[in-house]
Amino acid sequence: MALETRGTVQMRGDTAPGIEVEVLSDGVRISLLHDDELIGDWEVADLGIQSLHDGFAIRAEGEEFVLKTDDDAALAREMGLVSASPRLARRLAAARNPDRPMPSDPETVGVSSILGAIGFALAGVMTITGAFLLRSDTDLTPGETTIGAGFGASGHFWSAFVLGGLLLVAVAVVMAMNKVWARTAAIIVVVGLVIFFGLAAQSATPDADHLLAYGFIAGGVVVAIAIAFAGSFGEPD
Repeated sequence: MALETRGTVQMRGDTAPGIEVEVLSDGVRISLLHDDELIGDWEVADLGIQSLHDGFAIRAEGEEFVLKTDDDAALAREMGLVSASPRLARRLAAARNPDRPMPSDPETVGVSSILGAIGFALAGVMTITGAFLLRSDTDLTPGETTIGAGFGASGHFWSAFVLGGLLLVAVAVVMAMNKVWARTAAIIVVVGLVIFFGLAAQSATPDADHLLAYGFIAGGVVVAIAIAFAGSFGEPD
């Protein structure tokens, strides 16, 4: 079955725009036409063809050029390419299974997960910093700075915020690993932090040290909420 499509061709390494061509291939030969003029005609078996992230690198008659077409997947099938770039392989799979959605680029997924994990880790550090600022409050008695008292209003919930910050960091690790339950864990931790922040804010006094501490905690909570509900998660394993 012959294939006819359009594309561009340029010498490999050349930064100038390529010329527009019409591409014809029947699996045995491939021909390139520019303005109805034949500029190349070869047997596929005689060519050195390498699939790129976008298009093909083709060596013919001692010259190497890059061919990009409107339908790289169909051309690859027509020429019987065995190996393909990850993107071309996904296009080939989608062409064979048209009802199956094409998966996202792994590069995009990875970046999204890593950025989300970094943000969650930062939120955890901010929350822990605010918690220890609350613990160092000069208004607290030695008994109110204990871990147990830190889970209640008398200790300004500092222990609860330390635990919440550590959980945020733990969720960041889970996000980086693309675990299927990462989003659920993130939302649970964020909701818990919001509840404790509301309780702490109700019992807080208008003190400058309190404002600084709650500023750190609030910043961490806001960052965590933004990431948890903004879809900064990659595809689960």
